This record gives sequence, structure tokens and C-alpha cells, in this order.
Amino acid sequence: MVRLRSETNHHWGNHMKHAFRRLGPAGIAALALAVPATSSAAVRVVNVGPPPSTKKLVQKLGAAGVAKYKPDVNAFFNQHTTIHVGDKVSFINNGFHTIDIPAKGGSDLPLILPSGGLVSGVNDASGTPFWFDGRLPNLGFNPLLFKASGPKSYNGSQRIDSGLPLGPKIKPLVVSFTKAGTYRYFCDVHPGMIGYITVKPKTAKVPTAKQAAAAALHQLTTDIKAAVKAAKTHVPANTVDLGQSAPGGVELYSMFPATLTVNAGTVVTFQMSQHTEEVHTATFGPQSELKTLSVGPAVPPQAAFPSDPGQLVENPTVHGDGFANTGFLDRDASTKTIPAAGKVLFNTPGTYQFVCLIHPFMHGTIVVK
Repeated sequence: MVRLRSETNHHWGNHMKHAFRRLGPAGIAALALAVPATSSAAVRVVNVGPPPSTKKLVQKLGAAGVAKYKPDVNAFFNQHTTIHVGDKVSFINNGFHTIDIPAKGGSDLPLILPSGGLVSGVNDASGTPFWFDGRLPNLGFNPLLFKASGPKSYNGSQRIDSGLPLGPKIKPLVVSFTKAGTYRYFCDVHPGMIGYITVKPKTAKVPTAKQAAAAALHQLTTDIKAAVKAAKTHVPANTVDLGQSAPGGVELYSMFPATLTVNAGTVVTFQMSQHTEEVHTATFGPQSELKTLSVGPAVPPQAAFPSDPGQLVENPTVHGDGFANTGFLDRDASTKTIPAAGKVLFNTPGTYQFVCLIHPFMHGTIVVK
């Protein structure tokens, strides 16, 4: 079973424009974080991804400058929620996430699975079949995630999953918790995005709304400061970090550095950052071709797999048109066959543009002298 998680792009429609472009002139959420609302003792709100109503907190902390790195936080706010038996939790989705509450002790669902058969008939611009043609499986999004499933009340015995947020307006997932216990839940898109619901007997003491708000404020403040620090990360020579990250789900969706200058004959390492919960690619080639390979409802094999099984080389003629791709990269321990880095040899002077096929607004430049 392939346990890839990846985010999709603007080809999915308005839902991704909301997920990645909901705030700021850069078109990406500028960590617009808010303290979750609590309407009463019987209903607690969990924001799925950073709440969009406290941009003021970013300004107050002097962190507005980090917006140019296209930041976001793959986390639940609050990460820990305590309620009484019979109370409800309203999960408000602020990004491209799912809410997956498996049976007690269970795990999340994989985002991408083999979709049947082997890759067939996939050639490069020169008409030569790619190395994975006839060897590796076709991939697709898990069909279980295309719609919500499960009951509206939870006692630890049956999975509830919101499914992927594919509509233009996503309604909150409201779940009534009917049995005492501590339950772990997930986002199926981001492997480290985990939350906890503790359900206590009606006579037990639970945090007040004011205490829950204070905990949320602390979580949000910590994440904003972590994003600012991550933007200052030092990258080794001849290396590009595909995004930056920090514990707690903090992600910066930019290349570090955005432009790297090297001499001809240099091997450049494209690597995932240490704490990332994301999947990225580093992909070179004509922009017209790359647009057709962006990961959406379908998973093109040219995007998922490296363009060559051994040393990758980038120059204007490789694969007929300069196409070179690391394939999917991540640091998810459950995807053991997917590396955390790829290396590319640049042997011809020139300027080479590259993008992430999962997040096409992430782009960078390699200048070869």
C-alpha cells in the first residue's frame, strides 16, 4: 500500500483557491491565526488549519514579513480538546485537510493508492518510454476520501471521515461524542497532523472556554514565532530546501534559496526540510508541459516518479525538452520507498526554472555558469 499524502493545486477549482489563497497580497495564507470560538459548554470548535480571523496576532508579533514565504500551519487548533460526554465538537476546515476520526486505536487513511495496472504508454518528448513505463503501478487518490463517511455521533467503535474538501463552501463537521475516553484523530492529507479529543463524564471538571482560548493563543503564538525562525534557516552549499518547516505543522511554501548559482558540473541536492509534513517535487522542463503534470484528481506518473532511475541530469536536451524530475519527496516514516532528497547534475551553462508539481506556486531558479 502506498501511503503518499500530497496536496493538490489550482486545477481542483475554487476550493484550493480558498485553501492556499485565502489571505494576503501574495495569495497565500499569511498565518491568519485566531483563537477558536466556543459557543457554549455543549459545543467546542476545533479549527482545522490556522483560523482565518486573527491576522492581528501576526501583526502584533511583528511577523508580517514572513508572508513572502507563503506560510501555513498543518495543525488542529486546539490540538487537545476536552469535553463532557454528550458534548459536540464542530470541526471548521480552513484549508485542504480532512478530519479522520478512526475507531479507537486506529490510524488514518492513505491519501494515494495504486489505482490498478502498470504505467503504460508514457513517453518523453523524444518519444522514448520513461523507465517506469510497464514497471511501476498507476497511482490515484483513495476513493474513500471523495465523500464524507460515518455517523454523526462517535463512541470509539466506527470511523468518521469528512472526506476531501472538494466543494466551493465546506460545512463544518459536527460530531457528538457519546463515550468517555481519549480519542486520536488525523488529517489524511498531512501525516503528522494529529489532534486529541478527551471525553469525560458529565460530573468531571473540564477546561473553561477562557482556558481553552488561552491554550489556543499559546499554540498560535508558538507557531508564528516558529515560522519566523524557520525563514532564517541556513541551507548548505549546492543545496535547495523544498520549503522550510518547524515542529507543530509549520510550513513555508517557498524554495530556499529561491535562486541558486553554481558552476557547470555541479550536483545540486534538492531536499525536504527536517520537520516537514508535506510532499514536494523539484521539476524542470517547459512550463506548458509542467502545467499538464500538476497533481490534481489524477496522479501523473511523470510527477510521482523520478524521471530517471539513476543520476538525474538537467540540460536543454535531456528527455527531448529539458524535463527532469525528482519525483515525490517526503519525510513520512510510513512511505519508506519515497526518499527525502534528490540530486541533479547540471552540466550545461544556462538558467533553469523548476517548480513543485504538487504546489505549483512554489518555484525556483538554478543559474549554471
